[in-house]
Amino acid sequence: MELNLTGRDRHGTPDELATLSAVLIDGEEIFVDQGAIHGKSRVERGIDFRGASSADQVPDGQPVSIVWVTLKTYEQGRGFSGITAAQIVINKELKVGYKPMAPLVNQMDRAMKGKVDLSNLSGEQKGKLAHFLENLRADLWANTPDEVKAQLV
Repeated sequence: MELNLTGRDRHGTPDELATLSAVLIDGEEIFVDQGAIHGKSRVERGIDFRGASSADQVPDGQPVSIVWVTLKTYEQGRGFSGITAAQIVINKELKVGYKPMAPLVNQMDRAMKGKVDLSNLSGEQKGKLAHFLENLRADLWANTPDEVKAQLV
């Protein structure tokens, strides 16, 4: 799978959104899901987020991390720039969940501004994310500044 981050799409996406992708970490699984940008990722579909006002109100809820990833053109070429994470909590069996909109939107905005904030990911999750991004697009990884890569370990 290739990140669809190579420029404007046929709908004329504003430049600041043309480089945004969502990578989800759901337990052991990690994958790109552009639907998350509009709150319609595969893990969100069919889940009722209206009833819970906190993660504690989701019985046996499992965290799913949404990692916003942006690109930037550096001297050596396009590479990863902004990488931020936020979490939602879901009980797939009961089809209920908690989605804190402010952190999701704020982290998306920070990623689009080239910030890196993975403070709510575990060390293991950061390592998985680094491995995933490197293997997904080795060209982008090679052009990513070392200071960005260092925050993924």
